[in-house]
Amino acid sequence: MDSVLVVGGGSWGTAFADYLARRGMRTCLWAREEEVLAAIRSGRENRLFLPGVRLDERLDVSADLEGEAGRAGLWVLAVPSKFMRSVLERLGGGRRGEQVLVNLSKGFEADSLKTMSQVAADVLGAGVAARWLTLSGPSFARELAAGHPTAVVAAGADDGLLGRVQEGFSSPTLRVYRSADLRGLEVAGSLKNVMAIASGMINGLGFGYNTTASMVTRANMEISRLGVRLGGRPETFWGLAGVGDLMLTCFGTLSRNFQLGRRIALGETLAGVERSTPMVAEGVETAKAVRRLAAQLDIEMPIASAVHRVLFEGQDAGAAVAGLMTRSLKSEWTTS
Repeated sequence: MDSVLVVGGGSWGTAFADYLARRGMRTCLWAREEEVLAAIRSGRENRLFLPGVRLDERLDVSADLEGEAGRAGLWVLAVPSKFMRSVLERLGGGRRGEQVLVNLSKGFEADSLKTMSQVAADVLGAGVAARWLTLSGPSFARELAAGHPTAVVAAGADDGLLGRVQEGFSSPTLRVYRSADLRGLEVAGSLKNVMAIASGMINGLGFGYNTTASMVTRANMEISRLGVRLGGRPETFWGLAGVGDLMLTCFGTLSRNFQLGRRIALGETLAGVERSTPMVAEGVETAKAVRRLAAQLDIEMPIASAVHRVLFEGQDAGAAVAGLMTRSLKSEWTTS
């Protein structure tokens, strides 16, 4: 881990690259936006995605993805899930086989319904699983950049590798736990973004904490139901990467998914919101994938389905909430 390439100059990629540079690791940040690279070089600030945060002088930036990939021993992947396949295809040419891949992205590939580790196996071969881990948990980029104590979970197949990354990444600012449940971690991190959109809609409609807390609790039931069916462990959904991350994005207004849901409930269109910001709200694409996964597996996911109806089928957010509140009555611990 003496040479790190962080792929993706969004808010989380930038904040994490800055964190690693401050830890003393030789770190290079790749971004596809030339304006991001120029602003960091000239003013040590990512004005597009992380404005107001001064970045460490030791953090390097580059537009040469393939060249930097060949030089780095560790790749940190922080690109939106819909770009993961194309980025990995570009990175593949610089892979020597021993590089460690740390994934920060959360989402399913909408067309294939695959998680990011499954996409990596498609592109780089099944052997990549031994060098792959995903880092997830309640972590806003701006708060990590400000030095706020943060805890996350690293999941992967190789416990020895997890231990080395855990040791290398942990500090008084960031505490890293480890887990063998990669699939559960991926599902939890992906679906919480859909639920954050629902939470933003609740806020935009003027409802309070009663409504939000009720939704979050039931949302975690939905997420764990799907996650266990896909091979995740039940306990993962009650940990940092599960309910921890879900609470952060549903109660924290820094969440871009929360803000998207709020603006839609206030009357804006999805297309309008997406045009207004360069940031990607992962929950939008994930809502499509979840709808298809739930149908294939015959799993009822009423909150995720309601978000899909509002985003893509023209349903009013208020009507979606009313529909959830008037569903047939049942035991709290029913499987639907």
